[in-house]
Amino acid sequence: LGKDGRTRKGKIITVYTGHMILAGSVAETSFDNYYVNEIKVEGTHRVENKSTPGAFTFETKVLNGKLTRLNGDFVNWNRTRTITQVEGSTTPMNPIDDAYSIVGIGSGVVQRGDKTATWTTTNIEPLIKRFDCRWITKGKQAIQRNDGPQGILDFGNGNCDNKATITVNGVSIEITLK
Repeated sequence: LGKDGRTRKGKIITVYTGHMILAGSVAETSFDNYYVNEIKVEGTHRVENKSTPGAFTFETKVLNGKLTRLNGDFVNWNRTRTITQVEGSTTPMNPIDDAYSIVGIGSGVVQRGDKTATWTTTNIEPLIKRFDCRWITKGKQAIQRNDGPQGILDFGNGNCDNKATITVNGVSIEITLK
């Protein structure tokens, strides 16, 4: 039982090829009969340091990620993201001025009872996440469900707030991020 009130059991196994601060190093995590409460966790999470002398960059992948409830309902997904430091690299001991660009794609399937839905997501503009802000502050993400209309999630112009705009079929509404 964790401090958050969740019960965990099973194994989380991470294999490192080197120190993650070094370019080329990989950390690959898998799950052996792992559960959070009654939800089974499966798949592989891979992080690779793809930094160059001019850019601190990591690629993250979720391969066949799956969360399954006792009743058989599940979420299954694959995702690739590249996270690159775009501000603050000249002050490595001061993370407050750091900002990161996030680009990537993802897709998955959700099954609840006899209903199944598919989804895809991809960047239209890189997402910007500042170290000193809880929220993504800028960028646009395209989201599509069951080959339906595409929605565009716009995180704004760089202000640190929990607001974003979702636009579907030309209709926009402001949403509050949690």
